[in-house]
Amino acid sequence: MGSKTKTLVICVDRDNDVGEKAGLETPIIGKEALLSAATKLALADPEESDINAIFEAVRIYDQLSSSDGDAEVEVVLITGDRSVGVESDRKIGRELDDVLSESRAESAILVSDGAEDEWIIPLIQSRVKIDSVRRVVVKQSEPLESTFYVIKRLLEDPKFSRTFLPPIGLVLFLLAVSLLLGLSSTAMGVILGIIGIYTLLKGLGRENLIIEFVESVKQSLYSGKISFVTYIVAIVLLLTGTFQGIMGYTTQMEPEISERILLLGVVYYLKFSIWWYVGAALSPIVGKMMNMFIEGEKIVKHWAIVFSITASGLILWGGSECILWLSEGNRPMGYLILFCSILGAAILSFIGVKISWYMRSTQIKEKKEDATGIETEESRVRD
Repeated sequence: MGSKTKTLVICVDRDNDVGEKAGLETPIIGKEALLSAATKLALADPEESDINAIFEAVRIYDQLSSSDGDAEVEVVLITGDRSVGVESDRKIGRELDDVLSESRAESAILVSDGAEDEWIIPLIQSRVKIDSVRRVVVKQSEPLESTFYVIKRLLEDPKFSRTFLPPIGLVLFLLAVSLLLGLSSTAMGVILGIIGIYTLLKGLGRENLIIEFVESVKQSLYSGKISFVTYIVAIVLLLTGTFQGIMGYTTQMEPEISERILLLGVVYYLKFSIWWYVGAALSPIVGKMMNMFIEGEKIVKHWAIVFSITASGLILWGGSECILWLSEGNRPMGYLILFCSILGAAILSFIGVKISWYMRSTQIKEKKEDATGIETEESRVRD
C-alpha cells in the first residue's frame, strides 16, 4: 500500500492583519485554531476580507479531508508584515519553512483574499508544489453598492488618502483659481509642473521631502529660529528663478530657433534661473548655520554643502554659457567659459571640504581636551 499524499492548505495574509488587529502570533496550524483566529479577527474588524479567506481555507480543508481518503490534509495560516514588501515576504518564507519542516507536505493549495497576496506564489512554489490557487472575492448584492463601498474605504485608508488626495486637491484648487481669473493656460503649465515634480519624487521614493520641508518650517516658526525667514526667502527665490527662466527663454529665443532646437530653450531657461535656484537651495542651509552659531554649536558639514551647491551652480551656468557660445559659432569662448567654470567649481569644492575637515578636527580636539579635563578633575577629587 503506497504512502498517503500530504497536502497543505495555505491561507496567506501578506499585510499581517491577523497580527495587527487580532494580536495573534503566526503561523497558526489546524482547523480549530484557524476558526478561533477568524472569530477574533471578525470581532476586531468585521469588514476585514481576510476573514473570508480563512473560512475558505477551512472549507477546502474539510472537502479534501472528507472526499479523498488517501490524502493527509493540514490547514495553516501564515502572515507577512504590515509594511508589504521584501520584509513581509521574507517573514512569509520563514513561517512557511517552519510549517513544511513539521508537516512534510508534498503539495499545497493557496488561498488568498486578493491579487496582492498572489504576488508571493513564486515564493511558495520555490518550497512546495502548488496544486491550486483560490482567490476569495466577497460578493455584493448590488454593483453600485460595491463601487460606493470600495471608494469609501479607499478614502478612509490613510495610505491612499495621504498619497493621492493632496495632489488631486491641489490640482482642482489651481483649476478653480485659473477659471476665476481667466488664466487657464498658465494654470495648466503650473499643474503639469506640480504633477511632474510629484511623480519624480514618488518614483525616487522621496515624496516625503515636501512633508519634511513643511514640518521644518513649522518647527522653525514655533521655536522662533532665523531659519523660518530663510525658508520663506528660499520659496521666494525659487519662484523668482522660475519666472526669470521663463522670461529669459521667451525674450532671448528667436521663434525660428525655438521651433528647430528645443535644447537651446532649456539652456536659456537654465542660464537665467540657475543662480536663483542656487540661492533658494542655500537659504535654508545658511539659516541653519546661523541658528547653530547663535546656539553655540560647531558648524562642520554645512560648509561642504554650501560650497558644493555653489560649485554645482557654477558648472551648470558655465555649461549653459558654453552651449550658447557654441551655437553662435564661437568655440574658443565657449570652451574657455566651460573650462573656467569647471576649474572654479573644483576650487570651491576643495575649499568646502578643507573647511569641513578643519572644523571637524577642531571639534574632535576640543572633545579630547574636555575629556582630559574631566579625567584630571576626577583624579584630583580622588586624591
